[in-house]
Amino acid sequence: MIKRSFFGFVKPKLQYEIIDEAPAEPVSIKASKQIMFHIEQPVENAGEMLLKTGDQVQCGQKIAINDDAAEYLLSSKSGQISKTSTFVGIMGKKYTSVIIDVDKESSQSDDECFKKVCKAPSLDHAKNFLAGLPGKPDFSVFFDAGKPVKAIVVLGVDDDLLSTTHQYFVKNNIIAIKTGIDLLCKISGISKAILIVPQHLEQVAGSSGAIVKTVDSEYPSAHPDLVMQHILASENETSKSGIAFFSAEAVCAIGAAYNTGKLPLEKIVSFVSKDGNKRLISVPIGTPLLDILNEFDEKLNDGDRMIIGGPMKGVSVYSSDFPVLPDTDIIIIQDKNQITERSDIACTNCGECVRVCPANLQVNQLIRYLDAGQYEEAADQYDLFSCIECGFCSYVCESRIPVFQHIKLAKHTIESMKAAEETNA
Repeated sequence: MIKRSFFGFVKPKLQYEIIDEAPAEPVSIKASKQIMFHIEQPVENAGEMLLKTGDQVQCGQKIAINDDAAEYLLSSKSGQISKTSTFVGIMGKKYTSVIIDVDKESSQSDDECFKKVCKAPSLDHAKNFLAGLPGKPDFSVFFDAGKPVKAIVVLGVDDDLLSTTHQYFVKNNIIAIKTGIDLLCKISGISKAILIVPQHLEQVAGSSGAIVKTVDSEYPSAHPDLVMQHILASENETSKSGIAFFSAEAVCAIGAAYNTGKLPLEKIVSFVSKDGNKRLISVPIGTPLLDILNEFDEKLNDGDRMIIGGPMKGVSVYSSDFPVLPDTDIIIIQDKNQITERSDIACTNCGECVRVCPANLQVNQLIRYLDAGQYEEAADQYDLFSCIECGFCSYVCESRIPVFQHIKLAKHTIESMKAAEETNA
């Protein structure tokens, strides 16, 4: 686990994990009894859902609020829905939770809906059937008539520390990436595809058929915003509105789905245990964290922490029932003795946050407004929304202020206020 230290006047350098040799095959983990899904935008009454308690679900079947819902997930197992409920998550987002009891006695039956349309690939079919694949591919960008897509960018880099999920696909599945890219280009009509990889995988990536661009190993150079700024600018691509981003894993899954007529629903995840041991695992989407902990005999004690995402940008979860989702790339279990305690010490104006900020923000001034709850002033005077949320400021803060969390809360609050105003207008 990363330890914070005093850097003085030297800008700290954090290095991404690097896969030099062919990694071992991911450890396969199976859901023991249940799988779970958290779907955003729940209805007030769970009884109004498209699927209800007691309904049978087939592998690959859509789990959604209703027929027209843009947000959906794909069941990775056949079984019966045992419970649905609504809850409020981080930053006030509302979700519906769906629990499916896995049917282990009968043969695994696949939903046939996608198989009927897979022989004629199209964007409409991809949007309707493939958005819940591993990597959570977003096809909606192709349907925005006001912002035409000019290039498809595949991210074969991991944009947080300790993760090697996307590198694994570049290293081991470059032909599958090529297949997925070719399919994406075919159904979208976009001829320009760019594959972003770490420098040490540039030669391997050459077999993808895409334009290959590299990022260095220093964090946060693999962040999509910095990729746009420093790499894609040379391709005359300077606005996210003209780019369709996909992860290497998502591209592989898209290719596999169309080639086989079957939806691949095993997620590759980088798992970091309390002792710092890092391993890749393959797990059905929806598998509770508890099943992963049990596989490695990882015990949780009072004060330990479970983190979904990397050490810089990850989010703590507080139940071992929390599921692996399509965009879960890394899971970290942190011993309570490794956790850096936060404090209520005010900013000492040491300047560390300013020195490391990739967006060149005056973070030491910004945090004063955020701490006082003056969010709009922070946005107007200190470019709050220019923050790319890399988490570097929190990492170096001498006063141990959770700057990253302050910024996310401020952005969420302002956006919620604007949404409420538009609704009431």
